[in-house]
Amino acid sequence: MQEYLDNNLLDHFKKLNIKKGDNIVVHADLTRFGIFDKNLTDKIISNLLGIIGKNGSLIMPSYILGVSNSYLYNITKFTNKTNVSLLSKVFFKNYNVFKSKSLLHSHIGMGKDSKFLLKTPMNKSFGKNTDFYYMQKNKFKLVLLGCTPQQGATYLHHVEAIFGVPYRKWLKIKKNILINKKKRVIKYEYFARKTDLYKTNLNYFFDYLKTKNIKIYKVKLRFGFSFCVPLIKLHKITIKILKQNPYILVK
Repeated sequence: MQEYLDNNLLDHFKKLNIKKGDNIVVHADLTRFGIFDKNLTDKIISNLLGIIGKNGSLIMPSYILGVSNSYLYNITKFTNKTNVSLLSKVFFKNYNVFKSKSLLHSHIGMGKDSKFLLKTPMNKSFGKNTDFYYMQKNKFKLVLLGCTPQQGATYLHHVEAIFGVPYRKWLKIKKNILINKKKRVIKYEYFARKTDLYKTNLNYFFDYLKTKNIKIYKVKLRFGFSFCVPLIKLHKITIKILKQNPYILVK
């Protein structure tokens, strides 16, 4: 049974064009696999690490979103408030990972090209010098395992910030943070929607890219699909399309 699981996962990752030496950032919705096996999370991580090898890097999200204004952030911990999949939680618990400091959109990772996570700022999610900025600079691929783009293509919010889309604006939000057991208040820079008039529409955008013959690897699962696309390619084409239609990512 375990060999069968390994073979299925390896075949899935091969079809996604994940290769030796790759840098990958992985978002996951494991319910889409339709596999009820207690070893699924460990098998996914071990097989991914086996494919990319010692010269590759693996990053996953450790986001904390939707908490109250009084929430006390601790940049060193992975809490039950973290809005991520079981895969990220197992990755943090069982592997020796780096963790970035961003209060809302932090990431965890291992591999030589994930060390930038140790130097990115705590008071920003998107824009220059953030986690997303260095993922693109280090040629990471975005891998959505069972995730729809709407669920996992968070990188596109970074592109919105870089481009400066008209339906969002920069805000400075006060956040409570615990550092060395002492409470501090910092101002967090966030590129937020101006109104609720526009809704994120990333599934449509990925479908739109296919009509333009943009190569995005899409592989069927029992209850959904997985996707893989290099961030450099995704960034470049999104900026180009935003210049033609700055509202392409929303509806």
